[in-house]
Amino acid sequence: MIINELVMNQDSCFTDIQCRMTIKQKIVAKNGRVEMFGDNQFKFITKDNVIDFSIAGKNEAKLIMESFNRHFYCLANVTSCSNNSDDGKVFFLHIGFFYNLQRWGKTPVIISDQMKSNIEKKYVKGRETIEQVLEDNFKLSDGVSSYFVYTSGKYYFGSEGQEENETEGIDKISESSQENVNEELVAAEDEVEKDKVLDKGKIEKIIEKEKQKKDILVIYGREFYIYVSIQGDKFNEKLYVEKIGKRKQNVPMMRMAEGTLEFFDHNSILSKKVKETLESTKGYLDLWNQYAEQEGNLLLEKVRKVGLINVNRGAATFDSEGIHLPYSGLIKEAEELITNDTYLFFSNEIPVYLADREMTWSDYRTLSKEASQIGYSINKGVQVRVNKRKNGGFIIETEDGHLPEQKYVSLSILGDERQISRREDARKRIAEGKAANPALGLIFEGQLTEELGTYSTRKKIMPLSSFVKEKIFKYDPTETQKRAIDIALNTPDIAIIQGPPGTGKTTVITAIIERLNELCDKREKVNGQVLITSFQHDAVRNVIERLRINSLPTIKFGKQERAGEEDLTRERVIEEWCEEYIARLNEKNPELIETEKRNRLSRLHNMYLIYPSDKNALEFLQCAKEINTDVDLDKKISRMIESRSVSGGDRTSELLMLIRRLRTTKDGFMDDGADNADYLLQNLEDMGINQGIPENRKVFDILDEAAMCYGKEPGEELLGKLCDVKTYLLDKCVPKPSYKKEVPDEEISKIYKQINQSVKKHQDEKAAILADLLKELRTNRSEVERSLEHYLFVYSATTQQSEGIEIKEAKGINKYSDEHPEYETVIVDEAARVSPADLMIPLAQAKKRIILVGDHRQLPHIYDEEVFESMKENGETVDMNNIKKSMFEYLLEKARDLEKIDNVPRTVVLDAQYRMHPMLGEFVNEVFYKPNDEQFASPLPASNYQQFISKKTLPLEWYDFPDKYGKEHKEGTSRVRDCEADFIVEKIEYYMNLEEGKELSYGVITFYSEQVKSIKRKLKNKLGDDAKRVRVGSVDAFQGMEFDVIFLSVVRSNDRSPMVRIDKNSKPEPINYEYLEKYKDVDRKQMDKKSNEYKEWETYRDKVGMQNYGFLISENRLCVSLSRQKKLLIVVGNTEMFCKDKWGRIAEICVPGMKKLYELCKGEDVIYDGQSESV
Repeated sequence: MIINELVMNQDSCFTDIQCRMTIKQKIVAKNGRVEMFGDNQFKFITKDNVIDFSIAGKNEAKLIMESFNRHFYCLANVTSCSNNSDDGKVFFLHIGFFYNLQRWGKTPVIISDQMKSNIEKKYVKGRETIEQVLEDNFKLSDGVSSYFVYTSGKYYFGSEGQEENETEGIDKISESSQENVNEELVAAEDEVEKDKVLDKGKIEKIIEKEKQKKDILVIYGREFYIYVSIQGDKFNEKLYVEKIGKRKQNVPMMRMAEGTLEFFDHNSILSKKVKETLESTKGYLDLWNQYAEQEGNLLLEKVRKVGLINVNRGAATFDSEGIHLPYSGLIKEAEELITNDTYLFFSNEIPVYLADREMTWSDYRTLSKEASQIGYSINKGVQVRVNKRKNGGFIIETEDGHLPEQKYVSLSILGDERQISRREDARKRIAEGKAANPALGLIFEGQLTEELGTYSTRKKIMPLSSFVKEKIFKYDPTETQKRAIDIALNTPDIAIIQGPPGTGKTTVITAIIERLNELCDKREKVNGQVLITSFQHDAVRNVIERLRINSLPTIKFGKQERAGEEDLTRERVIEEWCEEYIARLNEKNPELIETEKRNRLSRLHNMYLIYPSDKNALEFLQCAKEINTDVDLDKKISRMIESRSVSGGDRTSELLMLIRRLRTTKDGFMDDGADNADYLLQNLEDMGINQGIPENRKVFDILDEAAMCYGKEPGEELLGKLCDVKTYLLDKCVPKPSYKKEVPDEEISKIYKQINQSVKKHQDEKAAILADLLKELRTNRSEVERSLEHYLFVYSATTQQSEGIEIKEAKGINKYSDEHPEYETVIVDEAARVSPADLMIPLAQAKKRIILVGDHRQLPHIYDEEVFESMKENGETVDMNNIKKSMFEYLLEKARDLEKIDNVPRTVVLDAQYRMHPMLGEFVNEVFYKPNDEQFASPLPASNYQQFISKKTLPLEWYDFPDKYGKEHKEGTSRVRDCEADFIVEKIEYYMNLEEGKELSYGVITFYSEQVKSIKRKLKNKLGDDAKRVRVGSVDAFQGMEFDVIFLSVVRSNDRSPMVRIDKNSKPEPINYEYLEKYKDVDRKQMDKKSNEYKEWETYRDKVGMQNYGFLISENRLCVSLSRQKKLLIVVGNTEMFCKDKWGRIAEICVPGMKKLYELCKGEDVIYDGQSESV
């Protein structure tokens, strides 16, 4: 831009001023500045020369000299040179004057993406870039230096009408611009004096408006101007574009700054700030960088322990379980590292980390990245899943069913590497300010920047609409629930919602998503605006189960890998939605049913003509029978159906598979023989096989005998009988080859024609379209799935698979690119369970808001203690408080720090639970939450939780099994107590047979995996298929779930005095009770938990607790265990472990929750003798 292109105040610019050179010179550069050095004596200074001149017009000379005398600064431009002058000394100047000149240097200007987009639409033409347009619009030059021009003052960014008024005022900003700041206030006070009426509301409004005014600059350009606010410290100021306007015609006199404007988008300037800040600190991210490095080193160490595996390819066998690949030479430690669902790596080259055993994880990752940059992979090979180890070999499964041919076999690290790589990449983007929200790294450190604090302001969103309130809430939402939704929607960065058990976390999440959907612009592309994620697949399934946005299902991206079991969550959700949609269509359009049936009949008839098999004939006839209304024709169709037999097709294939899986060797039977016999027996019973035939009866008896042999070694006689059964059934069920050429039956075509003539044809266009839609919904589910991806407002995935191939493709990202999925909002459910390393992956994808929902009082996050122990052994400084603390709890503290800085609410604790009977709700609150100032209420009456199976219709019972009724015993590293398992199974069977108990839901929680297996096995033997109605699992499997009745199996039982072993090599010794009870009467808030004295005591307490109570010492796990039931909690275990003599003393310190539960049961008189109460 040159000076004569800038619209200026008419008193500060002079156009086409005739000038005369003192000495004739050639004008080389046309842009420069003018200086005065005498009466009508001036110099025109350019980068190439200096021209002395005078001004021809006396008036113009006078005005220009006055401007110089007022110390104004100017720029000038030669507009033309006179050709009429004999001596060639005349030329013409355009001169613009400015109040003063300040040296600003390079000045950062932050501009939002929206404003950049507006400029691009209006002003960028042809091949210009927006950077070129911005520079050309604002940059002035005298040929030597660069300048920009501006006015300053205060400005109120209110409603549009108010902005227009303010614009008029700022256009008149003069040298003393601050003089008019209180003009409105003074005018208002004059009005009051005049009318003698004090309008307090008006005065307060004006005062508030004045407070909200910002210090701003208006920077003027050739085609448009910008309003910018000034933010930052005195020596680190930045300009933020608040508004863009068209070129002004009436402008005030401007000021001039020497320097250049450097335009940045908000994210790039923030990224720079984040990177500089985090590089200078060793904070939370650095801790997890250390963790990742050590995690990788331990992974390589694990693979090296196994080394190259010697497999016997020639002895490999194939059966229904997969490929059985024998191996040799593995020591026991190495063998145990290859567990179910691990992977083997088949390669033609020895993996680099095995070839170079000194290679660190960092070295390996560097080499891998360098290789990938040139299109080379250092891990060329095939990865194969190990389903299990069996009889000195691996049972493996491959995609093509063939054994890989590659030479070397080792333990695969590909899956672990991919997970570690995703974590590493997320941390790197956060640390470098390149996450979707660049300020995320600062949030981790509890810091705000001026950019985040004042620039990212958003319009206030109301928490609930009448539609969402009616759709989502069964009861009126509590004030805290409304506040949680409000905070989540209006947070400038992160919101933390802590939800104790049963407080409606999922309901709040659903309401938040529904509101976000209401608010989004449906004209824009809305697919994948929100990500809902969690650490485990079950948690993701749990939250999306009831989520229907825009009447569409929420599908989960990425599959859970489990041996022998395919994750069909996505397919099941889509299938259920299609069936629901079909039912709604048919209900509203009953005529569609006939149309659809007629179309189906046509398809089946065509299929029969192409392949006239009995199976196709039967399908056609059954469809024809449904549609037909003619009595005589119905009889004919029935006779034809009866006369045809069908081979059983799919059912036969399934039956053959079960028959072939019968185990007829001792080793095979000990593995899963009883289970397989049981499955086959149930299948034959379901088929209605005639047991009156002696041969059939014999088969059923033998299979029943084998099914009852669970966990026992089978006799040779039984194995021989099973061999005979297998041969007999295979002979009966393997289809015999048929050589008959099938030809279409003319009677079937006659039936088709007769029905077709009688069925009313719908010519209505709407009906035809809907019929086509029904057909697609029924027959083309894969296309339905692809279409849904383009319309779903919400995507869901686990934290790891939020970076998976499936979800990338749905977001339109090439799976090989470095681009990452981004979402307006990321919601993490059960966030306290997610390891920090994994949680950072989805957090780095959130552009506007992160919403963490969880409860750190329940199950803790998952981390590998071996990694941290290794870090400490290597001499690294490790903050164990931040390691043990979930990232949810860590960010909860940081969010509270941010609240103190900017007074923006970011945290809330839901304070009303609706799951449990109030007696149990109050107990959980008193024990786990109230001591931490996170208490909640149980507002619903006890009558809402009535059940009639407990002895006193109270919600709590304890069945006592002292040690004399049966001891606990170890199974590997786990524990089992049979008397508890037997009692629980008997009780469940009894309750399920009661009229009052048959409709209730049941769950069994225990802290030990072997007890889980024992109860599952006993339930199956006792209840058969009904065992599926009972959920049995460890505490971890119950997070987020609820059941009417929960059994808690304690397992731990001991009739000896409690002891403690101080270290691995020492002998058990009596407990020092005086030391253990050191802090018994000390207020926990007064304890200095960071002192070495407290930490030493805490270590001693944990040793006593763990060695005597095991996992019961975990308050988090106990909190989950005691809060899954809605109506009844039944504890089964030895009460003496929590009350008798010395056991009572250590219980009070090590397992206070269980001690208080015992006291509650005793107070309510609901402790019963387990043996006498056995059914």
